[in-house]
Amino acid sequence: MMNRVNRYFLTVARTGNIKKASELLHITQPTLTTAIKKLESDMGVSLLIRRSKGVELTEYGQVFLRYVEEQQEKHLDLMHKIQDMHQREHGKLKIGVGEVWWELFVRHGITKYQEAHPHSSLYIEFGNHLSLMQHLIQGDIDLFIGHEIGGLKDLMAVMFRPLFQDQESYFVHRNHPLLNDKTFLESPSDAMSGFPLIRVTPGHSRYSSVLNNAFEYDQTFNQSNATAPVVYEVGSLLASLDLLETTNAIMPYSNKMNGWMEKNGMMCLHTDTSKIGNVGIYHKRQLDNDKAQFLINEILTMTTEI
Repeated sequence: MMNRVNRYFLTVARTGNIKKASELLHITQPTLTTAIKKLESDMGVSLLIRRSKGVELTEYGQVFLRYVEEQQEKHLDLMHKIQDMHQREHGKLKIGVGEVWWELFVRHGITKYQEAHPHSSLYIEFGNHLSLMQHLIQGDIDLFIGHEIGGLKDLMAVMFRPLFQDQESYFVHRNHPLLNDKTFLESPSDAMSGFPLIRVTPGHSRYSSVLNNAFEYDQTFNQSNATAPVVYEVGSLLASLDLLETTNAIMPYSNKMNGWMEKNGMMCLHTDTSKIGNVGIYHKRQLDNDKAQFLINEILTMTTEI
């Protein structure tokens, strides 16, 4: 728990008023004033400037405030980790998933899981495949559903269970000019290059440490962003749809979402059959989590016809 006097100081600094701080802390003003003065005496500097309508931080006070806030963040992070460990000991399952797979089948698997384990806590994280791989390796999640990652470091103790393959489709809004362009199919890539590009939950070089050749990934990532004059990188599928609807942007996404996208008012402009991806489940090689295995089996069953 945070040091009592530091907690007093933090409350005073945030309220800018001794009276308000004492009320929040449920102590008397004299008790709070004495504690702050002793803190200043112990440190040998003034932390507060007393004004008629409140207090202000000195330069020393601002430095000390940053220190106290950092301590509070560390304390809260520690308590979160302890609580999470306690919940996992009692069967909490933590999974990662891309939004496309959540919409298509994972949420239905979760429904089956909840029916079978009504008292089990769940943690669900959305993100790109590299960030989820890093969380899996670090033990922050038990498994994740996404594309197979090429070039993983050889020592990564993970296993990939394939589910199905997909291809890359390009989506636009219903009135996009390319939908009526008769010459589009002659050279799709050239025609699309003149329009903004939307990348949903794109990869980032900060996660490339899980790969054999991080530099190579960096180069690929940077070059891919140079294929369009304007690129929108968005960490949310729904926000991407908003941009797609209000601009003439083009959004590459899995062809497995063609039907879902059409229901949401978007059109498949083109599918590149040469871009094939393997979709599956990643987990640690030594999987001793019965609940994770149950969810994996449910997903394997429901994706046989995708």
